[in-house]
Amino acid sequence: MQIIIDPGHGGFDPGGGTNNFFKEKDMNLLISKYQDARFKELGINSKIVRNSDETLTPKARIEKIASFNPTSSDILISNHINSGGDIGGEVIYSVRGNNQLPNIIANNLKNTGLKIRNVYQRKNRLGKDFYFIQRDTIPNNALIIEYGFADNEIDTNRLRFEWPNLAESVVKAIADYLKIPYTQSNIITYIVKENDSLYSIANKFNTTINKIKETNNLTSNEIYPEDILYIY
Repeated sequence: MQIIIDPGHGGFDPGGGTNNFFKEKDMNLLISKYQDARFKELGINSKIVRNSDETLTPKARIEKIASFNPTSSDILISNHINSGGDIGGEVIYSVRGNNQLPNIIANNLKNTGLKIRNVYQRKNRLGKDFYFIQRDTIPNNALIIEYGFADNEIDTNRLRFEWPNLAESVVKAIADYLKIPYTQSNIITYIVKENDSLYSIANKFNTTINKIKETNNLTSNEIYPEDILYIY
């Protein structure tokens, strides 16, 4: 059993879920790399399709996934940000699967505050999966997860400042589905918000300014919104 994580888009393809604050390809990669690290921390075998801002054609993406020798019992999650003037998240699951894991993921995402628009399958005119990432891959649990809309202010701000919570909710959902003991990480991934200071963050997490600076190799007290801090 392995979890295959696909950060959607990349390279010359920024993704449609792009706005003035982030490119979809970059947010997908942040979420995916976080999940990969957390699965490994929980002792769950995971692979990631791209680790950098890499261009992958659909064919190359499918070939990379095939190189992991997936089986029908593996889990594939393809991470995306939506666009189109709505609000909320979606989980799209393969015609080969069922809605058990997708609903667990959707409920966990909802617990972070993300509105869930739908959990559904999308078929082409032949009754097969509409999206190639599901149609041309092996795992029955081949899921596309949309973490919100890049053109919605509420979703955008949640993604900017709470993406680790969204990513973690999916990790917990999969661990629960697999009945693997789930524990929170010893390392908190914190995204700096407006009006944050090292003093306020240190108080929030019962640590010290010096410890935060040491952990994150900071040479001054200057921090900026959307900076990523690791806190033990």
